[in-house]
Amino acid sequence: MKNTVATVTVIFLLLSLGCDSNPLYFRLSSDYFPISPAGATWEYTIDGGGSRIVTIVDQTVVGERPCWRLQSGADYNYWINENGRLEKYEDHTVLFNGFEVPIYQAWITMFQWPLANGMTFRDSVSAQAVSQGVTLSHTWIRNQTVAGPEVSPDGVWSDCYRIHQEEIIINWIQTAGFAPETTTSVRNIWLAPDVGMVMMQSADSLITLVSFTGGEE
Repeated sequence: MKNTVATVTVIFLLLSLGCDSNPLYFRLSSDYFPISPAGATWEYTIDGGGSRIVTIVDQTVVGERPCWRLQSGADYNYWINENGRLEKYEDHTVLFNGFEVPIYQAWITMFQWPLANGMTFRDSVSAQAVSQGVTLSHTWIRNQTVAGPEVSPDGVWSDCYRIHQEEIIINWIQTAGFAPETTTSVRNIWLAPDVGMVMMQSADSLITLVSFTGGEE
């Protein structure tokens, strides 16, 4: 019992030292993927030319759940960060005979908090839809591994966690003459405390944060 009390006391003292002298407490208390408040804006450069601006617009309700709406270019996406999970609303379609066929709409867990070196996540979805008498099958699998803390590759951001993602998408038109079509993508995402994504690197692209403006509480 004394050993247990001593351990708890040591942990309490470590956490109570404050952010400046305790990097662990700083990371645990930081938001590595802010989705509020409204007005927060991220501007990214795209290697090879171009840029992307992401802005938190407002709160809304999607899939019967209150969430935050973010705008990226002309697109909107929807996020919830609660109960130790960051979730994104996914609305997927499959192209068949010139038509976009809805195949699933669901909230998908992106990350679990707090992040820690060596953590792994696996998420998957299997869904089917029938269009013009043909069954369309869609399978999505994402494996993630967390590394860090580390400095972002551009040397600008410290205490980052790097998320290594391997994503597999299998679309199959279940009729004669069609074989499953498999797409595999690999990317690394660097998340900085109280800023969010500061860099994303894949086989054919590199996106880097150049400015971040917090919104108004």
